[in-house]
Amino acid sequence: MGHFRKLGAADASAMVDHLCRLPDSDRRLRFHGTVSSEWIARRYAGLDWSRTVAVGVFVEGVLRGFVELAFESPLPVPETRAELAISIEPDFQRAGLGRELTGRAVTIARNRGAQHLIMLCLPENLPMRRIAKRLSGVMHQEDGTVEADLDLTAATPVSYWLEAMQDAADAVTGGLEYWPRLIRPLLPSTPQAA
Repeated sequence: MGHFRKLGAADASAMVDHLCRLPDSDRRLRFHGTVSSEWIARRYAGLDWSRTVAVGVFVEGVLRGFVELAFESPLPVPETRAELAISIEPDFQRAGLGRELTGRAVTIARNRGAQHLIMLCLPENLPMRRIAKRLSGVMHQEDGTVEADLDLTAATPVSYWLEAMQDAADAVTGGLEYWPRLIRPLLPSTPQAA
């Protein structure tokens, strides 16, 4: 379902639109509290892309979910930590998108030198807790927040190759979805049979 690709500053408005489409309950889980659409717009307008890597999933050209990695310091930096956050719109949940986005995030974090991946969530955020458990994260609860700390293995030639192949495949699948929608309006319409 849909296609994946890395996001950049040009995608900030699509990220804001996606987050603002989340129901209040999902927004609360994503940001650990109630936030307004205006707050989201300000946060993503000022996102520090030198410390951020994000991957999104698009369905029919619309961003429906993304994973965001926030690194402690500007990249590339060896032996750093990264924090992972993810959101997927309700109609697209339970389709394996979170698993795919998280897997890509782990590879990207390793390839950028992160030794630890941190996932913070509210205790009632069961999908995030399942993801952390699947990744063998050590979980503990403090001040109403669950923190999962995942130790990452060092990057390898295979992990670099995997990220490069995913990027190449994303470019192809993105083109397969994008170009027909762009060309369709330019094609002459066929006359209807009488």
